[in-house]
Amino acid sequence: MQASELIRDNADIYVGWLTEACSIPSMSGETDALKEMSTWVEDKLTSLGATIERLTVPDAPDAILGTLGRGERSLLVYDHYDVQPVDPLDLWNSEPFEPEIRDGVFFARGAADNKGDLVARLAGLDVHRRLHGGLPYTLKFLIEGEEEAGSSHFPDIVHRYAERLAADGCVWEGHGIDHAGRPELVFGAKGLAYVELEYTGLSEDQHSSLAVVAPSPVWHLVEALATLRSSDGSVSIGGFYDDVVEPDEDDMAMLRAFPFDEEEEQRRLGVSHFVGNVTGVDFLRRYFYDPTCNIAGIVAGFTVPGRSKTVLPREAMAKLDMRLVPNQHPDDIVAKLRAHLDEHGYGDIKINRFSNEAPVRSRRDSSIGKATISAAERVFDQAPAIAPMMLGTGPMSYIAADLGIPTVSPAGVHRPTSNIHAPNENCRVEDFLRIAEYTVEWLGDFATID
Repeated sequence: MQASELIRDNADIYVGWLTEACSIPSMSGETDALKEMSTWVEDKLTSLGATIERLTVPDAPDAILGTLGRGERSLLVYDHYDVQPVDPLDLWNSEPFEPEIRDGVFFARGAADNKGDLVARLAGLDVHRRLHGGLPYTLKFLIEGEEEAGSSHFPDIVHRYAERLAADGCVWEGHGIDHAGRPELVFGAKGLAYVELEYTGLSEDQHSSLAVVAPSPVWHLVEALATLRSSDGSVSIGGFYDDVVEPDEDDMAMLRAFPFDEEEEQRRLGVSHFVGNVTGVDFLRRYFYDPTCNIAGIVAGFTVPGRSKTVLPREAMAKLDMRLVPNQHPDDIVAKLRAHLDEHGYGDIKINRFSNEAPVRSRRDSSIGKATISAAERVFDQAPAIAPMMLGTGPMSYIAADLGIPTVSPAGVHRPTSNIHAPNENCRVEDFLRIAEYTVEWLGDFATID
């Protein structure tokens, strides 16, 4: 029997596993729900023959390490069991933790990020065991519970348990399937420096008539923000690009071969052009190799919709996320932001730091890289779309860089329409089952590819 047949025959069981997992409201910070979800993961891995160890550090949800198989080679699989908050709740068409299937699409928080990939891999492991028995190498599932909160304790987990996590390759979450149905694989991740800019300039809120003489804290912050980026998208912070590694000729060849539907992406975003009017290979080079400085939010004064109040606010706050590329470092970038504000007369603006992750890239010619590519070529109807790194961020550097494990994020269940981190998060049931089949294949290929 083929893997695809066995998966179809047991589709109701595997979708049932996904329903169970997505019914647990394991949002970051929800201690009881995170414990319930970690227990579900532990029980499911145990039922599949894994030996379980809980990796603990103070003040963090337990990470689950499930180990099975035996052999000189080893493969680490990383996923997470926590999910994003569900707000705004009124924009959901169904309850976020009461999964529903509508027209072949599975709706629930966590369906695409990351429980869909996690459960599809567990299903793939189950199918591989039924078809082929035990693995000829050691397989380690590492599933943490703090990714959506920035994985603040993940470095401690990795460094404390480095020997247990050592492996010859790592499969990292699941990247996705593109507009045209092509499987996407990436070999790295952008980094992140997330900060909050805070300025208080008056003793109290004032009547707005005083704006003629009293300096406005809001304008002060907005004017500071305007110095950070030009209209073409380039970041104006001094030295921001000093350590950026430019793509080499091999990278450019990969970009020229990378399939991307610009018109479809514009339709999805609801825009008529991209920043700087870039297109073609220039667009892809910026897309993957350029860092960003994004305003994630601004809060100040009176903001009740549909009502008016004339006020001169005493304070203002803005949140910035700066996506970084190799070889930028969050500490250096935040220091350069501080220097930029000081040099431009905004030394009175306070910087509060939040999530920070280093960017990282891995080799495409590693054993796990070749295994996931070859498996994708067989399982999917279209050739894989291979990119240097994901546009988002995760704690990949602690595995790929600190432990030196070649890492790939292969195709996963989500598509551009999956509403990750948004209301009505979803994945297609067909994609979920296909990723289970894909898992069977790369589990097998890793055993034979050098």
